[in-house]
Amino acid sequence: MLRRPRALPPATRLAGSVTVVASLLLLTGCAADSPGEDGTAPSRPSSAATSTGGTGDPADGTTGSATTGGPGTTPTATAPVDAADAVQGKSRAYTVIPPEGWGEATDEVGTIPGIDLVLMSSEKVAGFNTNLVIHVAAGDATLLEAELAKGRDDLREQGRAVTDAPEITVAGARATGFTTSFSQQGVDVVARSYGLHRDGRVYLLTLSSARSAAAQAAAALDTLVESWTWA
Repeated sequence: MLRRPRALPPATRLAGSVTVVASLLLLTGCAADSPGEDGTAPSRPSSAATSTGGTGDPADGTTGSATTGGPGTTPTATAPVDAADAVQGKSRAYTVIPPEGWGEATDEVGTIPGIDLVLMSSEKVAGFNTNLVIHVAAGDATLLEAELAKGRDDLREQGRAVTDAPEITVAGARATGFTTSFSQQGVDVVARSYGLHRDGRVYLLTLSSARSAAAQAAAALDTLVESWTWA
């Protein structure tokens, strides 16, 4: 099981969400017992587990209860995600197809406001699982611009190098963002954070990998956003 980050108070659920996601991806990528460490793809929750996860909507700042149970409990074993199977975020606003060897790990990080979907590679490179964290919240283009600017500033204050990231397109929507690089727990990490808005929601996508796997991670992201379909 992954270590669960501490839930944030309501006042911080939106402001600084880029920084929250950047911290979360380190927990998912560096966790010693991350899904798929035995060489299999991370598993997705069963329909029963999903049905007991609550009815919260990340778009309005609420989330359902964690489906993995309380301390000391073990999630129900499920089949690995097939790369041909689309998965849906908690917001139910879109579906994506994980790249080959990737699976869903959303439930493994616990209840974090706004976290809509976590996808992770089953392969560790330099002790780090490449992963993608998607955060969803209500907002418009103005809020998105402010979030990305705050994310840049916060990460620079932490001593991280921040540069512009190559623009990408997500199901016809333009996404802009930045790249940050740093060393964490002995791993040289590269993270790309992108943002876009659609129909009153702001979507933040953060891809992270070991520096040595950055090219493969970028290719995986290209494959994933090409599969992105709005509901």
